[in-house]
Amino acid sequence: MAGAILLDYAAAADFTVTNLHSLASSQSFIAGWNSASVDNSTNEYEDYLIGGTFTTHASNRQAGTIIVGVIGALKDTPVWPTVASGTVGTEGALAFTAVEQMQAAVRAVARIPVNNTASQVYAFPMTGIAQLFGGICPSHWALFVTGNASTTTAAQLASSGSALYYKPVARRYT
Repeated sequence: MAGAILLDYAAAADFTVTNLHSLASSQSFIAGWNSASVDNSTNEYEDYLIGGTFTTHASNRQAGTIIVGVIGALKDTPVWPTVASGTVGTEGALAFTAVEQMQAAVRAVARIPVNNTASQVYAFPMTGIAQLFGGICPSHWALFVTGNASTTTAAQLASSGSALYYKPVARRYT
C-alpha cells in the first residue's frame, strides 16, 4: 500500500528582538533592524513560516508602512549583501547605502499599513519564505524590518511589545 507525504511542522522559535524595540523611523526604508541569521544548511527545511506583531510608539506617529523582509545569503558560507552599517545576520541595527541596494537584497514578506494612532498593535500571519526565493529556501537567511511610522527619525516602535517568530516546515513520508 502506498504511503502519503505530509507536512511536518517543527517547533516554533522566537527571534531575539532586543534591538527591534524603539526602532527609529526610516522615511526611505534603507535603515532598520536585522535578525540573527537562521542556518538551514544542516536541517534543510523546505520552508520557514514567519510571523509576528509590532507595537507602535506612543508619540510622533504618522500613517505609513512597516516592511518585513528576508535577506538570503549569496553563498553557503554565508556571504551577505554589502551594507552601509551593521552586519547582516547579526541581531541589531542595519542600514543600506541606497533604496535600490535595499530593494535588490531584501525580499518583502509583509507590508503592513499603519495609521497615526498611538500604541497600536499590528500583526501579520505566518507566511512562508521559500516562495520569495523561487520555491527553494536559502541555506542561510535573516529578517530585515524597516518602516516610516513616525514623523521623524524618532522611534516608530514602542520600547516593548513587538515579537517575531519562525516555524520550520518539512515533509515526511508515512
